[in-house]
Amino acid sequence: MTHSIFLRITLFFLVAFIAMGLGFFLLQQKLTQEYTHRMESEAGNMLLVLRKSIPLAPPMRRSYLQEHGYSVAEPHPDLIKTLKNALPVIPKNYPEEIKSSIHEGRIQILRDENHLYIYLTKATPPLLVIKTDAAKQPLWSEVLLSSLILVLLLLYWFIIKTLFPLKTLKHSITQYGLEGTYTPLNRYQKDEISLVATALDNAMQKNQALLEARRLFLRNIMHELKTPITVGKLSLPFLKNTEEKSILERAFFRMEHLIAELVRLEQITSGALAPHLQTCDPKQLIDKAKGLLFLGDNVVETIVDQSPIYADCDVLVTVFKNLIDNAIKYSSDGKVTVMQIGERILFCNLGEPWPKGCTLDSLCEPFLHQHENPHSFGLGLYIIKSILNAHNFTFNYRYEEGSHCFEVVCRNSLLSLD
Repeated sequence: MTHSIFLRITLFFLVAFIAMGLGFFLLQQKLTQEYTHRMESEAGNMLLVLRKSIPLAPPMRRSYLQEHGYSVAEPHPDLIKTLKNALPVIPKNYPEEIKSSIHEGRIQILRDENHLYIYLTKATPPLLVIKTDAAKQPLWSEVLLSSLILVLLLLYWFIIKTLFPLKTLKHSITQYGLEGTYTPLNRYQKDEISLVATALDNAMQKNQALLEARRLFLRNIMHELKTPITVGKLSLPFLKNTEEKSILERAFFRMEHLIAELVRLEQITSGALAPHLQTCDPKQLIDKAKGLLFLGDNVVETIVDQSPIYADCDVLVTVFKNLIDNAIKYSSDGKVTVMQIGERILFCNLGEPWPKGCTLDSLCEPFLHQHENPHSFGLGLYIIKSILNAHNFTFNYRYEEGSHCFEVVCRNSLLSLD
């Protein structure tokens, strides 16, 4: 989840919103300070003009104030109730008598959304001096903040909307991996994601055609091969026990074995072989594998601790059979030891070390022959690896003290599920 591109984009925009909010908070603090200084200056000018108008008679005072750009009105109580203090504190640069009058309440400096007021409460009659439009606050910061928030939200929505088809793309690929079915995306836009989706649709269409052609080819070739093999096997009893009959028996056996391996290979690689998980007894699986190979205890030494494993029992028998058969074929003494240690099952046989450059991964390639063997088609380890991968098991190899040891780690054991 932490690697999600949607989460990263969301976190990026979240950080951008936080940074923008912090920046506008600092800007608003600065604008508030400038606004307070402007109010102090405007109020100071009004008080200076009022001091000069005190000696004048009321009619002349009104005219004097109007000449300096101020309005004079009667302080109606309803109007006074709607006003609020224009200055949070009394400025230090005001004269002492002005600060004393403000402190005693004889002078009140008030404002509303637009105008600045000086209210002389003890004047006869009480006087309200107005500076029109002196208290207006600039709105450009709020407009800019709202515009940037809207732009960021639209940009975030546009980016997420553009990338959202990635979820559909991921779902289609996941569905194909799990079920083997692919739903075409059919996107016809010209953006990069649509181009990728179109390329994937074309590739999957070709892949489906190749898979169908492969299945049809294998089905036909197996059908065509089984008929002459069956006819040939039915004819064998009528032949004399000659060398030719033995050669034919071995040939028919090899062909049947190859067909069976091809069927299993097709099922595994096409995903048709889904493990049916259940509780398995490793001892029983080993015994079944020995029975399929017609082997006795003198050939296969079994050491198990009876720890159950969780797997497809029938399919895992094939793994054990192939590992035992492979160990016997290439053993220097014709014997194999099968040992279970918890979730680990080892198949060991004596033998010379592998040639330089030979690895387990290379031996698991299909149709690869590391040793010349007339009964091997190079599919055994490939099928083993495919079955173990389907179970999410681990397949390891090591060479110790003259012994080859193949290890199957059954990580889906009941102990791990608990």
